[in-house]
Amino acid sequence: NPNPTGIINQKMGYVEVPLELSYQIVNKRFGLEFIGGVSTLFLTQNSITMKLEQEKINLGGANNLNTVHYSGNLGLGLKYGIMKQLEFKIEPVLKYQFNPFSSTNTNSKTYIFGLYSGIGFNF
Repeated sequence: NPNPTGIINQKMGYVEVPLELSYQIVNKRFGLEFIGGVSTLFLTQNSITMKLEQEKINLGGANNLNTVHYSGNLGLGLKYGIMKQLEFKIEPVLKYQFNPFSSTNTNSKTYIFGLYSGIGFNF
């Protein structure tokens, strides 16, 4: 085939170390808190591959990713007390990333919206 077509796949992985503070606005059966902070992100995965028909070709990694970068985090914490010691939490958080790329010649949006949830047990 003189004009092969393929799919390019880029994977980036990070380990995030957050430092966040929360301010409790409502502390009843239904709770509300404001969350703010910063995170340090360490690059752990950087690969670009191309799938060409039945073959997968490793093209290496992106050369414009900083190995360490930072983000500002802002969100809300919503909790519901199921019992006195058991609560359900959901936290929508917006994270804006600072300097994830070593060059600024990119049109990428450097923010992440996350929706975190879980069950907490207090003793």
